Amino acid sequence: MDEDERDRLLSELIERPEERERILRTAELSGPDRDELASLLQTASALWLSAWSAPRLEDDAVAAMLGLVPDRECRLDSPALSRARKRARLSVSDVAARLRERGWDFERSDVFRWETRTAIDVPPAVVQAIAEILVTPVDRLISPAISQSLPEPISVAREHPKFEQLVNRWAEARQVSRAVAAATLESRMLATVHRGERPDSEQLLRSLDALVASVEGADEE
Repeated sequence: MDEDERDRLLSELIERPEERERILRTAELSGPDRDELASLLQTASALWLSAWSAPRLEDDAVAAMLGLVPDRECRLDSPALSRARKRARLSVSDVAARLRERGWDFERSDVFRWETRTAIDVPPAVVQAIAEILVTPVDRLISPAISQSLPEPISVAREHPKFEQLVNRWAEARQVSRAVAAATLESRMLATVHRGERPDSEQLLRSLDALVASVEGADEE
């Protein structure tokens, strides 16, 4: 296989991934040629994924909107989780199983870790699900918010009365607690800033208002 033929085959393999097996099967290749193509293809695929992979979770506005980004406003408290689970007469395995029934990919070891070591990585949407499973308010499962420095526009937006109104509207529209709603909207603002945009507080609030209105509109349809 000369260089031109190799480049042609590699280009075809990259452009038509669904036909890779057929292309490799029908090409007249020696063993070393086939190995070289496979190696080049693996490298090309890795470069493509690097260029087009999803954003980091904390930078993903959609993940923020869905409550999938861990947030200081809605941090699961380990002792509180343990107490609530025992009050509900459920085992650690029971909680994990019920989370899986809701579509979350967690095992007994995850819930055990949340109770005994750290739950800092549990996002608001999962906290909400746990609260529903244990039939307890979210506020009884979370730690007091940890003070941390936020970008100034977000801090200003959070202190604005409009933000509280948006939190209430989001909580009602999504049927979640106010703590989860506040964490979700804050994460949404952080994701906007992490993407490199520089909105002021008024722009952030207008953006959140549009987001909440779109969710409310979808619920009414």
